[in-house]
Amino acid sequence: MADGTARSTFRCSRGRLASLGRWAWPWPVIVALAALALGLGYAGFRKYMASRGQAATVLDLVYLDLQLFVLQSGVVEGAVPWELEVSRFLAPVVPAWTVLQALAVLFRDQLQALRLRRLSGHVVICGLGRKGMQLVRDFRACGDDVVVIERDERSDFLAGCRDLGALVLVGDATDRLVLRRAGADRARHVVAIAGEDGVNAEIAVRTYQLVRERPPAEGIVRCWVHIVDLKLCTLLERHRILTDTADPFEARIFNFYQTSARLLFETHPLDYLPMADGRAAHLVVVGLGQLGESVVLQAAKIGHYAGGGRLRVTVIDRAASARRRGFDSRWPQFGRIADAEFLDGDLDDPEMLGRLARWADDPATLLSVVVCLDGDARSLSCALSALARLQPRRVPIIVRMAEEAGLASLLESDEGRADRLGAVHAFGITDVVCTREALLDEQRDLLSRAIHQDFVEKRRREGRPETDPTMQPWDRLDLHLKDSNRQQADHIPVKLRAIGYVSDEPRGGEPAVTAFTDAEVEVLAQMEHARWEAERFLAGWTQGPRDPAAKQSPYLVDWKDLAEEIRKYDREAVRNLPHLVAFVGRRIYRQERRGQEPYVSGS
Repeated sequence: MADGTARSTFRCSRGRLASLGRWAWPWPVIVALAALALGLGYAGFRKYMASRGQAATVLDLVYLDLQLFVLQSGVVEGAVPWELEVSRFLAPVVPAWTVLQALAVLFRDQLQALRLRRLSGHVVICGLGRKGMQLVRDFRACGDDVVVIERDERSDFLAGCRDLGALVLVGDATDRLVLRRAGADRARHVVAIAGEDGVNAEIAVRTYQLVRERPPAEGIVRCWVHIVDLKLCTLLERHRILTDTADPFEARIFNFYQTSARLLFETHPLDYLPMADGRAAHLVVVGLGQLGESVVLQAAKIGHYAGGGRLRVTVIDRAASARRRGFDSRWPQFGRIADAEFLDGDLDDPEMLGRLARWADDPATLLSVVVCLDGDARSLSCALSALARLQPRRVPIIVRMAEEAGLASLLESDEGRADRLGAVHAFGITDVVCTREALLDEQRDLLSRAIHQDFVEKRRREGRPETDPTMQPWDRLDLHLKDSNRQQADHIPVKLRAIGYVSDEPRGGEPAVTAFTDAEVEVLAQMEHARWEAERFLAGWTQGPRDPAAKQSPYLVDWKDLAEEIRKYDREAVRNLPHLVAFVGRRIYRQERRGQEPYVSGS
């Protein structure tokens, strides 16, 4: 897997060079070639005339020199000076290139149509906002062929896409004919990232229909559908495009807010100091918009630590009480996972800042502050107010920033620090979240596949029938079961930190951990059960007789009340972690800690 990562990096580097070589250099180089041809031609004719004893004025030499560009003066008798020899072959390149460029402009649509008919295994991106443009840039940098569909012919991003070498179709991506012209049924990835959820869902349905009409022997088309509205997300999950796993079509709902939240806790974990002493994580989220809610939910999914401390979440928002009603209706069992408090107000209010300081001083909790307000300036101002009130307390403050080159650049001086506590850090930056790597999430999926394959092999030995929905191959596995494996993969770093370990690339000469002690296994198994319960509660499951169709399970109980034969599944899962991380080219090592030193970011 390490070799695979290296090959992927090389391919992206090669793609960047190819993109630059193909589109960035021609006109400057052509101008330089023209100047070089003129200079050499003038010097060459001057030497030639002198060698034959012929007088020539400057204008005569310039006239002869210019004629080289149209193949009129290059034929001469006798010895030819090397300058003239080079110039008479170099000069015609300039008008030839100009003609080709003019023809390319005149017949651009026809040439593009020819290229489109020949494309397969490419990427189709539907929608060209800032996020779509960043994806175009990132896919092209990795050498992928990209076709863009954009409805607005006046979009400022169209010229940039063409400069990057992407093919551009101006039209409605929900139109079957437009999608067919883009080769959506032959693509490797179709990304629906238009501004409206309904449009994105319709693009997915139209692509699904096109794929079903094509010859079945062609490859799988993976459609990435950006959906923000949770009700529409639930409706789409019931559609055949997500439930029919036998088709050569795979749809996956994604949300950049959820991706931002997941990447946030990978870089800035809530358990940045040891939690085994029974302390609980306390997350303060400022602003409960779409991003703020995603941060709260991601914390609930992964916030299960050694010692069993219960996650505490405090939401500060000017309309917190009103927004809580909507939150509770969407996540009615959230209270079974974490203790939630919703406060009306602003974080820069003196009374609220006083509360923040008291929370930071509470020895029973480990405080983190995440600011999710709209607008970089307001978010940063709020975060700096919190920082001023909390100093010298060692509390991480993470603030949402849209642009890396904007106000987020003011925080760069802190990003390389070993001690990441007591400082402000940016997250949610478009250049980080809207990337090929974050969208495809290939390493996370490889780990999730390994988790599923390990589960299938063990259950097969126990005699579980192959017809069981949980026993299906990954490509035919139910969407919710895939997501369950992904959530289990997300929690692996949390488990390892709980017992003082970290997963990393192979370290030459340092022995890796290949097995856990029984005591460590017991800690991790309890954490895994708590994580599994949270996953089920958020998905709407309740405790009761086993009935997957009704989302009921008898195992949604505390660890102490769990039957021993069920506990063994959790122990089995965590014992296998060294094998699972090795599947993606990593190893487990002991994380050296000194007192209250924070965990290394991203470990």
